[in-house]
Amino acid sequence: MTSKNGLRAGAPLLILPAVLILAVFFVVPLVWIVMLSFMTSEPAGTTEPHATLANYTHFLTDSYYLTDLLWRTVWLSAIATFFAVVIGYVGALVISRAPEKRQPTLMFLNMCPLWVNLVVRTLSLMVLLDRDGPVNHILMALGITSHPVQLLFNESAVLFGMVQMSVPFVVLSLHGVLKSIPRELEHAAMSVGANLFATFRRVTLPLSVPGILAGSILALGINMESFVVPILLGGGRVRFMSVAAYETATISNNLPFAATIGLVLLVVTLTMLGVYQRLVGSMSRVSIALRSA
Repeated sequence: MTSKNGLRAGAPLLILPAVLILAVFFVVPLVWIVMLSFMTSEPAGTTEPHATLANYTHFLTDSYYLTDLLWRTVWLSAIATFFAVVIGYVGALVISRAPEKRQPTLMFLNMCPLWVNLVVRTLSLMVLLDRDGPVNHILMALGITSHPVQLLFNESAVLFGMVQMSVPFVVLSLHGVLKSIPRELEHAAMSVGANLFATFRRVTLPLSVPGILAGSILALGINMESFVVPILLGGGRVRFMSVAAYETATISNNLPFAATIGLVLLVVTLTMLGVYQRLVGSMSRVSIALRSA
């Protein structure tokens, strides 16, 4: 009894290092960014500690930042997340239904891209999508096009890169959930006349909602904050919030407005994640209620 009480009393000390690291490297910089966004920037590049809403007013009243920058970031990230979840779900389902001996190998292949630097992975995509790259050669060999197609430096290239970047994370999130679903439930559904599609729709898919939620939230967060992919695959033509914040801070030397762009991106990302989580949770509860009825 004494040892249990001592363990409980010492529990706060065990998490103290993690709390300190989080406070020093996350909370304090975030608070400073918030404060910086309300400051003013002089033409010479100096920052004046005068409280103002001018940065937020400039962002919210300029159509370039709202429609051409913020909307493109949200729209492309949402589309990339959708495709990443669909592709990742199929991949996770194939891995979870594979023989036990092959599953570690398949998971290893899924995780291999995560061990390669993102810049290297993105540069390899540039080689594949180049006008003289393998993709264009295959398209011309199949007769789909008679001349090389411009596959780089556009929204499609950025979308492809973000999907490729986030799919492994979706597979990791879904694999454990799909593997934990008892196969007996699927066999029972098929034994009473359900085909494969009906079994998937009424048994497998509803039970895998937690994994879908976790994977899609992870993918959406990664895509919204994407930086390397828009720069390399977009070639400066596809503007993203993260890239705009970087260029505003380094090229324009306007740190307060760069902080404003970063905070707007953070707030929009958290809002989208919260709304999505509520929608998926509501759909899951409604599905469970209908099945039980």
